[in-house]
Amino acid sequence: MNTLTWFDASAFLVALLLWFGYSWFAKRMAKKDTSLSSVLVIYRIDWMRHLLERENRMLDAALMGNLERNINFFASTSLLAIAGAFTGITTAENLLAFTQAVPFSYPQTVEAIKIKFFVISAILVFAFFKFTWALRQSGFVSAMVGAAPNFDDKNATTSMKRAFARNAGKLLDQAGHNQNDGLRAYYFALATLSWLIHPLFYILCSLVVVRVLYIREFKSRTLDMLSRGLSSSAYYMEKQQELEKAREAHHRDSKS
Repeated sequence: MNTLTWFDASAFLVALLLWFGYSWFAKRMAKKDTSLSSVLVIYRIDWMRHLLERENRMLDAALMGNLERNINFFASTSLLAIAGAFTGITTAENLLAFTQAVPFSYPQTVEAIKIKFFVISAILVFAFFKFTWALRQSGFVSAMVGAAPNFDDKNATTSMKRAFARNAGKLLDQAGHNQNDGLRAYYFALATLSWLIHPLFYILCSLVVVRVLYIREFKSRTLDMLSRGLSSSAYYMEKQQELEKAREAHHRDSKS
């Protein structure tokens, strides 16, 4: 037994399927059901609308700076975590002795330990790229905010301002999606640590991660409070009116 067993490989494939399968599921569900993603994009577009109405935009600059610092923290932490994972590769023999001391641990070799830490490193590298891209996108939004028309700009029409707010809000939302992808990678990297103990334990921890992510994104009290706040969103009310008009037009067409 020099490398991974079929049991180890199967557990990894199941975990990979759970990770990317949930990501695909969350994106699809966000288009049909209320989720953190579908609600936050509305708040972000509304934020950009209100920005255009303010003469003093120091608040918006502070908020953008806070978002960028938050993403930068995770990007920097990813590098430290990657260094730690590579340290695990170099100390695989000691880690093997530690894992074998666990009563229900799965028999494995030093090579298998190294491969598993290499997988953890790859997941963390993926997270790093997601966080850095989110950081760049946030910087792009800052550039858009800096170029935004003034509140009393006579040349900026209502349609121009709404187009700006929609594009800036959606770009900020893309940064949020990439940050979210990086955080999911963190969660699954933590689940992958359980692979060092037993493949079944790895699958169980991956399922727990999926359940936690689903509850937070679709069934949490945070989502409930954010959803209730949409009643004060002008953009949300406009979208609801558009949907209502589209339903009425479809109803009339079906009758005719």
